[in-house]
Amino acid sequence: MPKTAGERTLESKGVRLMSDLKRLLEYLKQHWIGVLIVVLAMAFATMLEMSPAALLRRIVDVALPERNLSLLAKLSLGFVGVAVLKGIVLYVQWLTSELIGQKVIYRLRQDIHDHLQTLPPSYFSTMGTGQVMARLTSDIDSVQNFIGWGALSLVSMVLMTVGVSAYLAYLNWKLMLATVITFPFLFRTVFWFDRNIRPAWRNVREKMGKLTETLQENISGIRVVKAFAREPEEIRKFAERNRAHYEANMERADIEARAQPFLELLTGLSAVSMIGYGGYLVLSGQMTVGTLFAFYSLLWSLIWPVRMLGWLVNMAEQALAAAPRLFELLDTVPEIKDCASPVELEDVKGHIVFENVDFSFPGDERKTLESINLEILPGETVAIVGGTGSGKSTLVNLIPRFLDPPSGRILLDGYDLSEISLRSLRKNIGLVLQENFLFSATVRENISLGKPDASLEEVIQAADLAQAHRFISEFPKGYDTPLGERGIGLSGGQKQRVALARAILIDPKILILDEATSSVDTETEYLIQEGLHHVMENRTTIIIAKRLSTIRDADKIVILKDGKISQVGTHLELLSQPGFYKKLFESQFAEQDVELALNLELEYARNENHESKATWENEGADKRRFEQMKGGKGS
Repeated sequence: MPKTAGERTLESKGVRLMSDLKRLLEYLKQHWIGVLIVVLAMAFATMLEMSPAALLRRIVDVALPERNLSLLAKLSLGFVGVAVLKGIVLYVQWLTSELIGQKVIYRLRQDIHDHLQTLPPSYFSTMGTGQVMARLTSDIDSVQNFIGWGALSLVSMVLMTVGVSAYLAYLNWKLMLATVITFPFLFRTVFWFDRNIRPAWRNVREKMGKLTETLQENISGIRVVKAFAREPEEIRKFAERNRAHYEANMERADIEARAQPFLELLTGLSAVSMIGYGGYLVLSGQMTVGTLFAFYSLLWSLIWPVRMLGWLVNMAEQALAAAPRLFELLDTVPEIKDCASPVELEDVKGHIVFENVDFSFPGDERKTLESINLEILPGETVAIVGGTGSGKSTLVNLIPRFLDPPSGRILLDGYDLSEISLRSLRKNIGLVLQENFLFSATVRENISLGKPDASLEEVIQAADLAQAHRFISEFPKGYDTPLGERGIGLSGGQKQRVALARAILIDPKILILDEATSSVDTETEYLIQEGLHHVMENRTTIIIAKRLSTIRDADKIVILKDGKISQVGTHLELLSQPGFYKKLFESQFAEQDVELALNLELEYARNENHESKATWENEGADKRRFEQMKGGKGS
């Protein structure tokens, strides 16, 4: 008979569950010596657990009836010896268990973190930082509890149950059967608990991930929240997620609350059954009082493992609900990775060629870039200009392979980017973004991020070129000044200059500036550009900017419109033809100044290579007016 959809689903879940459990145990196998020590300690502890019952039986049946004080003293000292030995064994067992658990989680956490470093930035945009953080914190903790304590405790319970049952059967198999008569109901309750608690814990984990994500976004965007007076909306959103997490936990708690009282009742019935039937056996002369005492002292050693089974199942379910979320991270295949035999670039020239490159984001049928054909010569400065959504940032993100084009190819010095090792490629690219991330570290550590062994003199030189040395020197601790999270404590312009210094320090062959001076004033931008003239010499530079003062001196200006290249030319060539660039130029001047600005541009061009250029540049009013207007209203 063919299986139903429900049966296939259950079978699939069972297979996944066993697969996750097997993968967790693979981490344990690496520490098999420690596991062996723990198991041997558990076996010894089980024998010691039964020793007090044997001593008690001897006291009640022999020492007391015979009034043998010497024997009583020896047996009493036996209790002390057992307690001391048990303490030593438990110390070894617990310490080794904790050591194994910590090592396993250390390795698992490290594996996940290392794997995350191989994933492209787009993965984290899709997954969400909060979800990733929840998996690396609360989910990891759940797995640690099970691996470090739960799994080995389960082995201890099995040993204890088998050992105690065997000893009780040796003492009186009839009473042993009477004692465990409620165990089938105990096991049934435990299995019911297992079946219901698993999805409940999975739901708790999912709600916790969303709660963490909301909290992370709120804290990271606190300035935006306050700027737009969105505190009430954020409070409401967090309250909704918090409430959902609370309700998921209460559903889980309800399952636990319904199981525990029933387990207590069944435990009590086992004790009543043992005392009632055991008393009858004693009164009928079929069993000694000492044996009954021994049974009673071991009753909890037999019931405790079954009772704890429910708790361990709870712990295991937390781990097995968390494990798939962790393994999902580990199993995510990097979309962008090195080929089988990547090329290690030694002497990069910076010759970049785009050949029929198209790009679309996953799930979006629209083409962000279409039929891009572009050649950037070594040492050339190219400006990318276009309206919002034209594909400028997407285009430059293809060069360090933050994104890969589904069709077409990009060449660097004749090699397809996919053939070059990622490390070799990226260490030759300096990238400065409009919004740059700074770490919670000192100014010097942030600047030397790409070159940790850089001397202070090198750091200062890079900062000086980026026009950052002056304000850094004014800090109380200078370059050793610690920065807050994401560079809190610096203005937007200061962050950009620190990021620019960071890119300059690694001396990249390719420099990408994505609105790198958008947050600085006109005077500082002019100073930065003066410094960059030296930096950009003999290196390929790609600039995304809106200010004409930033891009006018580029060797080539590429105009993007709707993901396509609509115009390519120099500053003056583009000004001489209608299109986006000329409109941009006109928009950055007052209407009455446009004609004068154009005339000044043409006059400047005529004198650009003229012998009297220096004279013209010192002529006075027209030159000063021209310099003021180059930045335009946008400056």
